[in-house]
Amino acid sequence: MTQDKGTIFIMDDDLALQTVLEYALRNAGYDVVVARDGQEGIKRLETLAPTLVISDIMMPNMDGVETFQHLKERLQDDGIPIIIMTALNRKPWFADLEAEGAVIIQKPFEVDRLIGLINTMLG
Repeated sequence: MTQDKGTIFIMDDDLALQTVLEYALRNAGYDVVVARDGQEGIKRLETLAPTLVISDIMMPNMDGVETFQHLKERLQDDGIPIIIMTALNRKPWFADLEAEGAVIIQKPFEVDRLIGLINTMLG
């Protein structure tokens, strides 16, 4: 049995990506909670204490930028890292998100590299 390394909270409307990440992260020893979009994710945070959050940028109901602002308000004081995934080419406003503490990763990405990044971030 693998040791529990904490809870990763994933917000993404792509069910296939959710499934792949959930499987890989569970195999790496993490608990995983998923939400279909930012709106659902923010609601779930009322009762969830994640170790790290992964959010997509392009989601229905509440996009990743707006979601990040809510996440930042709730989680950053506790030192909870936030990773933002995007299929967009690098935009000038990415620097603003990074300056506010987000780590941005470009899709497609190798799941093993993401897990390595998460392991490093969580030490």
